[in-house]
Amino acid sequence: MTYPGNSLRSLACASLVAAIAAICMTSAQVQAGGDRDVEINTLSSRANTVSGGDAVIEVRAPRYLRLSDLVVRLNGQDVTAQFTADAAGHRLTGLLTGLLLGKNQLTVSGRHHHRHQHFEQLEITNHPIHGEIFGPHQRPWVCETAASGVGAPPTSGPCVAATKYEWFYRSTGGALLPLPAGPLPADVAQTTTIDGNTVNFIVRVESGAINESIYRIAILDDPANPISNPWSAGGKKPGPGWNGKLFYHFVGGAGPGFRSGRNVATNAINISDTISTRDEPLRLGFAVAVGTRNTFGTGADEVVSAETVMMIKERFIEQYGLPKYTVGLGSSGGAIQQHLIAHNYPGLLDALTPVRNFPDVLSIATDVIDCGLLNNYFATAVNPADWPGTRQSTVTGYPVDALGRNNCVGWNAFARDWPGPTNGFDAVVPLEARYDPVTNRSGARGTLQDGYVASLGINPATGFARQPYDNIGVQYGLAALNSGDITKAEFLDLNEKVGGLDIDGNFVAARSVGDLKGIENAYRHGRVNDGENLKLPMIQYRNYVDLVADIHSFHRSAAMLERLQKKNGTTDNVARWTMPQAGTVNFMRMALLAHDEWQRNIAADTAGGSYQEKVIRNRPASLKNQCWDAAGAINDHPFDLNDTGVCNTLFPVHRDPRIAAGGPRSGDILKCQLKPVKAANYSVAFSSAELARLKSIFPKGVCDWSKRGVEQKEMKDSWLAFPRPGKAVRLGDGDDEHGHHDNDD
Repeated sequence: MTYPGNSLRSLACASLVAAIAAICMTSAQVQAGGDRDVEINTLSSRANTVSGGDAVIEVRAPRYLRLSDLVVRLNGQDVTAQFTADAAGHRLTGLLTGLLLGKNQLTVSGRHHHRHQHFEQLEITNHPIHGEIFGPHQRPWVCETAASGVGAPPTSGPCVAATKYEWFYRSTGGALLPLPAGPLPADVAQTTTIDGNTVNFIVRVESGAINESIYRIAILDDPANPISNPWSAGGKKPGPGWNGKLFYHFVGGAGPGFRSGRNVATNAINISDTISTRDEPLRLGFAVAVGTRNTFGTGADEVVSAETVMMIKERFIEQYGLPKYTVGLGSSGGAIQQHLIAHNYPGLLDALTPVRNFPDVLSIATDVIDCGLLNNYFATAVNPADWPGTRQSTVTGYPVDALGRNNCVGWNAFARDWPGPTNGFDAVVPLEARYDPVTNRSGARGTLQDGYVASLGINPATGFARQPYDNIGVQYGLAALNSGDITKAEFLDLNEKVGGLDIDGNFVAARSVGDLKGIENAYRHGRVNDGENLKLPMIQYRNYVDLVADIHSFHRSAAMLERLQKKNGTTDNVARWTMPQAGTVNFMRMALLAHDEWQRNIAADTAGGSYQEKVIRNRPASLKNQCWDAAGAINDHPFDLNDTGVCNTLFPVHRDPRIAAGGPRSGDILKCQLKPVKAANYSVAFSSAELARLKSIFPKGVCDWSKRGVEQKEMKDSWLAFPRPGKAVRLGDGDDEHGHHDNDD
């Protein structure tokens, strides 16, 4: 794929990437009328987000110009020798090296013209290999290169490492082993790729540090004639082991960061979707890429994750070639990253495979933190015997497991870690660097909102990240009250005593008031996923774990679909598969095969229509919404919570505390609008004293879930960077050095 906005007639306009058409018409195009004889395209990244001093460049020329007559200059120096002629496409391509940090001018002129008479020119902005293109990284930033086997970390400065290559093979017995030097072992297994090529299962893994993240790129290769300089005339392009496509792996969790993260080379071979660990991507011939900052448990910040994807993809294209498409896959926090990268940085991923998915993390944090408050209430404010798990479940919305626990118990660790500034740190982050409310108030804070400080901004009153969590007006247990599962006295006591949190995550008697600017920024800066740009092919899959107090409950998939329906008017670009908790269906392989057919169909479609229309009409006929029972029988699974078919019976969709309080299934309201307390709005009859007490509990009113949330605004733009906390910059071609700013502070 070609990145958007890199030339006067960007090839991105012909790309199959969702939403690129909306941004591929740049200001330069407008000025030139979109019609020039010579085009310059950056193929490895956008022209203003190049990193590491090099970029793959394409120069397209009209047939009346001989390629041998073209001269390419970088900052005035002739670099034509770095390009190779492609007669069939009548173009020059090459890996351009020698870029200076900052702005560079690339020009194309005729060999017999004056050097200042250009057919075309392109400004390229080159950034360091350690990144910070989308804004400053957290500090401190612990560099874990040694633990990842790529060398000792620098004694000072950013986290960088030299490139390293390792070779592995899959044996006929199924083991993954280091490939020894010399003749190939006799037990090297073979695999047949998605294109039908049978090759040795020998994997080259490239490792290093990009964007202060440890990266791995794995590809089936021939050690006797390895891939090298594929863009040069004398280079070695990938062989039949690569199917021409890139698989990008995302890993779950949700941690505070302040570190590079660590992994090992085999993490790019054995891929875990948290249901099973398989080598299906490589077995089918995909190249595999992953970075430690694509692990949400290392740092819950999808802006850094997106930047890492962008830069590792750039490295991949430079060293291996241009993939036909890039498909993402990851579970839990890995699903969050896929959703939000496609939402905010369209074009980096062409297809998503969100496993056991959540829409995003900030919106689910509302009901997760609710769980912490409810757990505290049930443990400290009442007689536990009066609130067994089955009764708590009526308030939390979650089912109970065999031990009588509901899923708020499963969420309790995150419910305390996310709002707590001293919780959740990995041991590598020094204690002396961490926040302490008494001894080190300027230290690193581990809250969820502090991980998002670049997007949310800083509250000048506290000096800390703006906290969007709010529970003003939330009537916990409302559905249970109206259904008769709890009494009026219990409902009143619960809502009177549930309380809230202070800025350090401590329980307090007063309810929490969300920072309004932080809430606005969460929506405007794309931290809440409303479905924008998510028109690309998606295959959701999961094993059903609702009945074991596992946090990956099925209602999160329903929330994502509700948002897509609301934003895009359809969910037909999404396939959904579900199996029992102990199911063994190889969904990973099925998804990769289905994605490949889907992408091939789209690529072959020359008819008109929008990108969304192309995606939907080219969805493979065999790709249906289905569920598998314990015996392996397959049933259709319509997206209708009222459907009485087999799938909804086997795998019912439950609720969470906000839904049980009357909130929408979409779960996208951070702070509700309020309405007056009225007795007529309840299915029970309150006495005058009870109604007066209810009004005193909610003096400003109760949630009106029929309205949009407070400050729930449309996303400002895609491709945003954050040069300082709360300040958004649009990384559009044609902007000045600092981009387009708004007043978000």
